[in-house]
Amino acid sequence: MDTSNLSLPAGNVSVNVALFCNAVLSGLPMSRFLKPNIRGLETLEQVPTFSFFIQHPSGRRLLFDLGPRKDVSNLSPIVTGRMSQAGWKVAVKDDVPDILKQNDIPPGSIENVVWSHWHWDHVGNMAKFPQSTTGVIVGPGFTAAMTPGYPKNPSSPILESDYSGRELIELENFESSVAGLPAHDYFGDGSLYILSTPGHAVGHLSALARTLCQNQGTGDTFILMGGDCCHHMCQLRPSPQGPLPCSVKYSISSETHFPSGMSEGSWSSISHGTGTDRPFADISDHPNGASAVSDPSSARDSLLKLQQLDSENGNVFFVVAHDKSLLGVVDLFPEWANDWKSKGWAEQARWDFLTDFKENFEHRK
Repeated sequence: MDTSNLSLPAGNVSVNVALFCNAVLSGLPMSRFLKPNIRGLETLEQVPTFSFFIQHPSGRRLLFDLGPRKDVSNLSPIVTGRMSQAGWKVAVKDDVPDILKQNDIPPGSIENVVWSHWHWDHVGNMAKFPQSTTGVIVGPGFTAAMTPGYPKNPSSPILESDYSGRELIELENFESSVAGLPAHDYFGDGSLYILSTPGHAVGHLSALARTLCQNQGTGDTFILMGGDCCHHMCQLRPSPQGPLPCSVKYSISSETHFPSGMSEGSWSSISHGTGTDRPFADISDHPNGASAVSDPSSARDSLLKLQQLDSENGNVFFVVAHDKSLLGVVDLFPEWANDWKSKGWAEQARWDFLTDFKENFEHRK
């Protein structure tokens, strides 16, 4: 893929990136996130919560998201009430700052935590970072919409203790653009861009990290940290930039771990007649609070722009917070993810989301 066609930024500095998966979620109705309903995909079950450790060559460190906190009972009452009423389940192994300490990285060495957005399964437990050293970065509109937190505002879904007493940085001025999205060059050297990707929640952010660069003799590669820009890869793939290959459509076998016996009727039932170069599902826009997306139109626009960065065998590894396809494929912290392309992670996981359609395919036989 010629990355110049995507207007990927040039640069000669890369950052080290590592992935955390500190928890798995289950029991969340998929209708809150995507449409139309897909047989066999009624709920999110045993999905990961990915977050990221980022280290600059200068030694500066930050995190992108934190996953959920271990003591979920200490979230704000409006959130714990929703979880109990809806039957959402979460199994948290460790808080991310505790994982850092287990690997001899002081939480106080983290200069900022970037929240992709304010939802409980992304903000972790900020109280485990020193207020004097670690700030919180949020997206446009966050402060006006979300502060004060609980208990100052009894109905707030966030905690006052998550940000009070520390630097709260709301990004408002994005000096450049990546794939048509407003972008902030965090380190000022092209190694990490914070992207404004609104829609799923107020102030939703993504990030694009350069993991290898031309002066390392490898060519540019990137990891896209997508937060909750989508909740299942069928909302991103296939696409005009990355259509479903015939080798996947017609030569699926047990060796490739995909369902067998697919027919034209099977594909039509999934693609709803749109073909195999459009995503199989869209962003949910159910009214009356049934959608988990605050602004479906903006969310759709953000995802379409990010979709430009997602291309088969490309130079951008697209990681969203709850992509089950990556489990068992990627290495987790403290291992670095920078060699993702040479290790074939993107290729291995790219179409694995089709296994979630097995019941639909079998129904069509």
